[in-house]
Amino acid sequence: MNPLDLFNQVKELIEKKDLAAAKTFVEENKDQLGEYLNQAQTLISGSEGIGNLVDKVKGLF
Repeated sequence: MNPLDLFNQVKELIEKKDLAAAKTFVEENKDQLGEYLNQAQTLISGSEGIGNLVDKVKGLF
């Protein structure tokens, strides 16, 4: 698989809200992701922040 295909796989996992699988996938494929590694890690970090924010808001109601 080329780096762009791997990155798209990470995006699909995040869209499915499977952050644990996305993290594992990035870790297992970090050498093959090449220039997309930082983007994938940033995408996961941003998704975690949004997920935590949504959980906090849900806790208010």
